[in-house]
Amino acid sequence: MRLITGRDLRAMRRVSNLTTAAMAKAAGVKTRKTYENWEKNVGTPNVNQFISMAQACGLSPAEFITNAQKAYRSAA
Repeated sequence: MRLITGRDLRAMRRVSNLTTAAMAKAAGVKTRKTYENWEKNVGTPNVNQFISMAQACGLSPAEFITNAQKAYRSAA
């Protein structure tokens, strides 16, 4: 099973033109630093936090994971 990486979170945020503060708010964490750590692969969001962030970006979690898998396959 593939985990969502910091690279994935950063790409999702950038495509949606959201700030790290907006993503932190969507995830329900107190500071943007927590979210920024996730982008650096220091810790990870839980499933509910990931779903909330994907929805804030206008994506369903399933769409995001499918697109991420396609991107990794084409890069390999």
